[in-house]
Amino acid sequence: MDFLRLFADQERHGFPDLAGSSGEGSIHVSERLLNGIIADQLEGSASIKSLHVTPHAGDRFSVRASVAKASFLPPISIEVVVEKQPSLPGDPVMVLGMSGLGGLLRFAGAFLKSLPPGVRMEGERVFIDIRAALAAKGLTSVLNYLEAVRVNSEEGRVIVSFKVRAGG
Repeated sequence: MDFLRLFADQERHGFPDLAGSSGEGSIHVSERLLNGIIADQLEGSASIKSLHVTPHAGDRFSVRASVAKASFLPPISIEVVVEKQPSLPGDPVMVLGMSGLGGLLRFAGAFLKSLPPGVRMEGERVFIDIRAALAAKGLTSVLNYLEAVRVNSEEGRVIVSFKVRAGG
């Protein structure tokens, strides 16, 4: 049986044969895998030359970034903390607070105009709109089944927790 085809057919019709099903889980992503995903997403970026994220306990991250358009700038090291988790379905935006290098961070922000879809920077905050990020990949329908999502961290790993429900 082709489970991928079966799943795609069910999704296309709103999972009628799985209505009422629900589940929850968590995905633990290592620092190595996280940075591989980031590198893949940033490939060809006009703004960011490189980005390395180190997860720490307590929803904190160390980030080291090199800005492509300002090669005269040394790599920027900042500390990031999850300030706000997304609240589905009404407010699918996660907010990250940044600290480190104060004015240089704001200066570098001027070179970061073309961030990935769904990501915007305002001052020392980064807003990640899950709906917009999924839309850019043609995956907006995922939000029809996602009841909750949280991003937490521990030393060396990011933990993405979720709850899903299929219709009625």
